[in-house]
Amino acid sequence: MKTPRRLVIAVTGTPGTGKTTFSRALCRHLSAELFDLNQFIDSTGIYRLDDEGTKVVDIRKMRSGFRKTIRDLQGHVIVDGLLSHFLPSDVITHVVVLRAHPRVLEKRLKRRGFEGKKLEDNLEAEALDVVLWEAVENHGVLKVYEIDTTKASVERCARDFMSAMVGKKDLRPGKISWLEEYFQL
Repeated sequence: MKTPRRLVIAVTGTPGTGKTTFSRALCRHLSAELFDLNQFIDSTGIYRLDDEGTKVVDIRKMRSGFRKTIRDLQGHVIVDGLLSHFLPSDVITHVVVLRAHPRVLEKRLKRRGFEGKKLEDNLEAEALDVVLWEAVENHGVLKVYEIDTTKASVERCARDFMSAMVGKKDLRPGKISWLEEYFQL
């Protein structure tokens, strides 16, 4: 795949997979600007709270607002956020889906205070590849890269992605699967 002049890379994944740390490292590697999608959602108020107090984002408004905002940014942009794979495909040049083994992810999420249904929902989403396949559905398999962050350093993950962008490493989606192990726990 030929590298486009301006990169707009969406970094997504289940909570706890390392999106923010990876996004910052990628910004350093590409001299890119970091776009915090969660901050954008909060500042624009394009969400409502459900009965459990969880934010439910208006995806249509998020896409529209992002499209307008990105026009004003110069150079490469790394978009950090769980919902970044829902951003417009004609604006996003690459989607990086970060993955982590559910056992490791469980420890990370518990340290963040996740428990009960919220914890189980996120572990199940990781085991079922939910974010990965939403990304493929929205952007096509050629734009999506899958990286296992379970044991790899953030710098290694960033270097691997940089290599994959120029065709020197294969990070095509579908090579990581926790499904069988997860449901045997």
